[in-house]
This record gives sequence, C-alpha cells and structure tokens, in this order.
Amino acid sequence: MTDQEEEFVHFVSCIESLNNAWRLINIIKHERDNPLVGAAFRYALIEYAKPYRESRDKNKKKRRLDTSCIPTTMQELHKRIIDSRDQIHAHSDLAVMDAKLYVHESQGVRFSTILQNVITGVEEFKNIDEIQKLIESTLENMYEKEKLLEAKLP
Repeated sequence: MTDQEEEFVHFVSCIESLNNAWRLINIIKHERDNPLVGAAFRYALIEYAKPYRESRDKNKKKRRLDTSCIPTTMQELHKRIIDSRDQIHAHSDLAVMDAKLYVHESQGVRFSTILQNVITGVEEFKNIDEIQKLIESTLENMYEKEKLLEAKLP
C-alpha cells in the first residue's frame, strides 16, 4: 500500500474504534443496572482513546489521529479521557495513586500500611451524556474528512 492508502486505512480504523466506543456508551446508558457497566464504561474510554495513541503501519511508520475533528468546546473532556486512559485504564500511574507508605514495628513484628487515592476508573461516568456528544460530534467531522481522503485516493 502507498502511504496515502495506509493513511486512509488508519483513518477508517480510527472511525471504527470511535464507533465501538459510541455503541458501548449507548448500551451502558440503557443497561445501567448491569453489574458489568463499570468495566464496559472503562473499555469504552479505552476504545475512544485508541486512535489518539500511537499505532504503527506495515512500514513501521507511527500514526496517530490528530485532534482536528474534535469540537473546540470539547477539547478539555477529550484531554481528561486520554489522561485517564494513560494513567488509569491502560496503566497504573503511581502519581495518580498519590500513595504514602508507612512502615512500623510493634512487638518485634514489622507492618507496612499504604494509604492511597481510591480510583475506580468510572470518575467520568457522570459525564456520559457529554462523552456521547463528544464521540458523535467527532464522528460527524470524521465522516466529512473521510470523504475528502477517499476522493484523493488513486
């Protein structure tokens, strides 16, 4: 494939990931009592973030979706989702935990205690409607860009 074709395939793949996130968000909104809602929500955020993280094509060229299709008014929400993916959902950053370690000895026995932030990964759940709007608005812009990219294919 040419570089232009690789770019198009990557872009369409990004659309697919955002559509996966959108579908999950919609299911979650209708299945709020399901015990798997928390895990599904966290996975939806990972699916949303996937296009904005590094991907490599067959030629080892690194690709990443830029933020040009995200509405300006939703950039802060987007950044929070990406940060939560990087620090909580796909990794466990100690900085976010803000852990404190206490080691003490009592009657010749050593004990250690760790105090840390409780992070559930569903802190953004209260913003599920806004996340849905973010995905929908971004996808609308991406569909327009997809047409332009497709028209330039040989």
